[in-house]
Order: sequence, then C-alpha cells, then structure tokens
Amino acid sequence: MKISLEEVKKQIGQIEQLVVRAFESSMYLVQVKLKKGEELLNVCDDKGTIMRFNSQLDAKFQFKGLGITDTALVHESPYNEMIGMPGGKMEPLQVKLANPDDDYS
Repeated sequence: MKISLEEVKKQIGQIEQLVVRAFESSMYLVQVKLKKGEELLNVCDDKGTIMRFNSQLDAKFQFKGLGITDTALVHESPYNEMIGMPGGKMEPLQVKLANPDDDYS
C-alpha cells in the first residue's frame, strides 16, 4: 500500500517506524509504519508514484520535524544469485540509523 508524502507530513507523532530500503545503483525507497497500522506503507508523491532517493540522507531529509523515533536501513543482497549460487531466502541486513530529527547533515 502507498501513502503520499503530504499525508505522512500530517502524521506528526504518529509514525512508529521509518524504513529506508537500499537497492543497487544508489537507489533508496522509504516506507513508514504508522502507530495505528500493521503494515509498512510505501511513500509516494502526489501523483501516486513511489518516491526514489539518491542517498539515505536525502531520504531522511523529507521527514525532519515529524518526531520519528525509530529509523532503520534495510538492504537485501542478491549476491548469492550474482555468483551463481542458489538464491534462496536470506534475511536482509537491517541497521539502525539516526532519526531524521537527530541527523545533523
């Protein structure tokens, strides 16, 4: 499911988690989990297109001032498949990041 960036900005204090998903070629997508919901929502623009960012700092900048207290970077690696080994399901790398309001960059 999707949620617009404008709608996210109206949810001050209601965002349980901000998830920055890293993909190859410096592409990052952002998902949010609202306190009143169960699922992660893809953040999109006003036309409904999922937003794409060039860095985790660029992605977090849009969410400054929203009181987010849990931010994570998630990266799923296709490495095994790239070297000819069976793909299978591997747990993605998940790393805690500084929250947008705490990031000084």
